[in-house]
Amino acid sequence: MTKYALASGFLCSSSFLLGLLLETRMPHVSHAASSSNLPAHHPRVPQSSSSTYIDPKFHGHLHCPYAAKWLVDGPAKASRDLGLDSRGRKLQGGADRRRRRNQEDDAASTSTAAAMGRCDFTNAFSGQATCLEFRGAAWTEEIMIARCEEESGALELELDATKGCRDGMEDTALAGWCLKEGEGDAADERVEATAMTISSMADCDGNRMACQTFVGGRFVPDGVCGGDDGGGENDNVFDGETTSASASDAGGTTCAIAPGAIGAAHQAAYSSGYLRSGCPDTPAQNSPYMWPLKWAADYESHSMPAYTDEVVFHAKGRTYYALDKNWKRSDTVYQKGVLRTIGQSPCSEEDIDPDFAEKGLLGCWKNQTDYMTTMLHLGNMMYFLSYRDNVTDALRPGETDPSKIDECISIDLAVIGNIRPDWFLDKRGDDTDVQYLGNQHVYYSDENRTSVPKLVKQWRKKDFASQYFVMSMMGNPPNRLENNATDNIPVEDTLHWPLILNIPGEGFGDDQLQVYRNHALLTDDDDDLFTLVQRYEAMGGVCGNARGGDDDASDIGPPVLEEEAYIPSDLEVDPNSWVSNEYTFSPVWQGPTPEKGDENDD
Repeated sequence: MTKYALASGFLCSSSFLLGLLLETRMPHVSHAASSSNLPAHHPRVPQSSSSTYIDPKFHGHLHCPYAAKWLVDGPAKASRDLGLDSRGRKLQGGADRRRRRNQEDDAASTSTAAAMGRCDFTNAFSGQATCLEFRGAAWTEEIMIARCEEESGALELELDATKGCRDGMEDTALAGWCLKEGEGDAADERVEATAMTISSMADCDGNRMACQTFVGGRFVPDGVCGGDDGGGENDNVFDGETTSASASDAGGTTCAIAPGAIGAAHQAAYSSGYLRSGCPDTPAQNSPYMWPLKWAADYESHSMPAYTDEVVFHAKGRTYYALDKNWKRSDTVYQKGVLRTIGQSPCSEEDIDPDFAEKGLLGCWKNQTDYMTTMLHLGNMMYFLSYRDNVTDALRPGETDPSKIDECISIDLAVIGNIRPDWFLDKRGDDTDVQYLGNQHVYYSDENRTSVPKLVKQWRKKDFASQYFVMSMMGNPPNRLENNATDNIPVEDTLHWPLILNIPGEGFGDDQLQVYRNHALLTDDDDDLFTLVQRYEAMGGVCGNARGGDDDASDIGPPVLEEEAYIPSDLEVDPNSWVSNEYTFSPVWQGPTPEKGDENDD
């Protein structure tokens, strides 16, 4: 029996798009090198016909929550396998978009044609009632029945002018239409027109993004978003370049979280970031235990196999966040030990871990001690940077000189933005849960690597694999007792900083324990940390496509893994200890009544 190794942020089910490809190939590495040229005793590297991999030197950057599930999948295949598009339609790459633009004029008459039928179904991605119109004379009753059955929907035929998807829909609900050609013979004479609706999670921009990114369609605004011709052509058609009308007075895309299960941890890629004044109507609004929006800290992580406390992999660096702009940067300066993950790059013969190889899995020894690599995650784009060896001054975390860059590769993460600062506090998103645990004293390794006692507040966050993360936030800021008596306290000394994060392997790798030290707040004056790629490209640099220049993402997919290809975790949910408990300390949100002893806590 086989199973797909799914790449995601959280709870993987057949109704969600959870994929993205983080394990990908450097542009100059041949695909053959990852398969036929492996050492004779190399464990099998599962891959599809177009699997791509990231250079091993960048593995130390993949430590954020849920990154383990992104190691082996791609957005196109994930959308098919996970039921976002039950027809198997792909995410559109650049080549598809160009073909689409060339076909738009020819398809205009079909796009505005009368509906031959409508299909009402529950969308597997959003869980919402959805209406699909079949436009164009080439739709036969047999084809419509078969198509609607794919969505487990109810088909209505022989429509009159009032029986399309507008029937029964409030005027304020319709955002527009997502138009996509049918499949098979005479496909250009059949158009599917899905009614896109306004909701608290999707304004005009959000609906445009969902249509283009998820379905690979063309968004035609209507209703609230503009246009009143029932989905026909108008001056406001979104083509990926036009600025949309917004259904939100606040700009529409601030505070937006990613759809489905991805939103349990991540902002939407198209979101402009979290509001500094707090995101309204969210459980953790203005909570003092949210991560700061703009901050930096040194990180150190240790990986441990299940059933033992032995550290097998060790990584260090510094991470930077500007979550008000949906930005992150990570500089890795040290990797040592054996990296045991499913889906990682092929390993040189001398670096293969023989004990792990006997199990048919790949463990690869790393020894990065004298160079630095950088990862930037900016909205929907992720960049991996390596630096020239002959720089005149030493590289340090926070490097801002683009002339030192040797190579840059990029990958489009589709809908997945950066981690949201309240990810561990609430249970927004699909198929997830949270458990506030309260106070605990722990030994914390400080800036001097000295173990000191610290009071932390802890939350568990459950993922789709029924494993959980543990976030330990500083319980006693340095000046907590003086907060009410002194006006000149540095802001940094009043914050509940992230201290310790326990990360489950989720079946794809070993569990990790990550510590944050040397915290600092950032300001807009630090934006040059995040604009390194922009300045590199301005001076003529090029960031190659991580897929090796292939614009068509249709074949990107997860490797097929054998059932036994699973790495166990010590962070499996124990039903005897798990209690759902969403408590955020928000001064705004009215959540559960706090337990006795927490009334005066902040």
